[in-house]
Amino acid sequence: MAAWLGTLGCAPERSQVDQHIMAEPLAAARNQGVPESYQVLHPDVLEVNLREHPDLQGKYEVQIDGRIDLKQYGRVRVEGRTAPQIIQMLAEETGSTRDGVVVRVAEFRSQHLLLFGQILGWQRRIPYQGPETVLDVLQRAGGITWEAAPDKVYVVRTHVADDRRAEIFHVDLEQVVMKNDHRTNIRVMPFDQIYVGETQQARVEKAIPIWMRPMYRTLWQPKPEAAP
Repeated sequence: MAAWLGTLGCAPERSQVDQHIMAEPLAAARNQGVPESYQVLHPDVLEVNLREHPDLQGKYEVQIDGRIDLKQYGRVRVEGRTAPQIIQMLAEETGSTRDGVVVRVAEFRSQHLLLFGQILGWQRRIPYQGPETVLDVLQRAGGITWEAAPDKVYVVRTHVADDRRAEIFHVDLEQVVMKNDHRTNIRVMPFDQIYVGETQQARVEKAIPIWMRPMYRTLWQPKPEAAP
């Protein structure tokens, strides 16, 4: 058992990363312009509020032809446009002032991100909401499991749609969270796949009978420092 412990690494640092991911506030500067840069596609849902045309207020699903039905103003094409661009277009279409038009994406349905590995909720798909950073996505997803290895986080960009070679990016989550070094904290793109690996401790524990696991955990957990 002692031989194992020499190769298992340091558990306390991993647990600190786990805690800091959810404790760290979303940085406004880091996310500046993210909602405004999201390009609307079918079947996203827009919430529209026109101060001078209250009868048009409501939610509109982007139809398969990329348009929303603005009643007397006809079917307006919004596909591929951002919220600020749609605001400008609706102001022109309805003769409203730009300040009197509010548009936001109420439901992100058209694009997604894939999460794999040691992420709370396990493997699943979550909506793409714009070019967030990997840290922001993990926070939105609920964080990582206690088995997660912060040095084994990767983003896979398949480029299936544009027929290019796939790219793999390594994210040093410990540097990002513990040392505020965001150089590897890349911004995600639609359909990116985020993978979080597991620690060697977790892999070894899975091979140990359940009744022995509490004893195993006490061996690699940090010992309290002696009082001076």
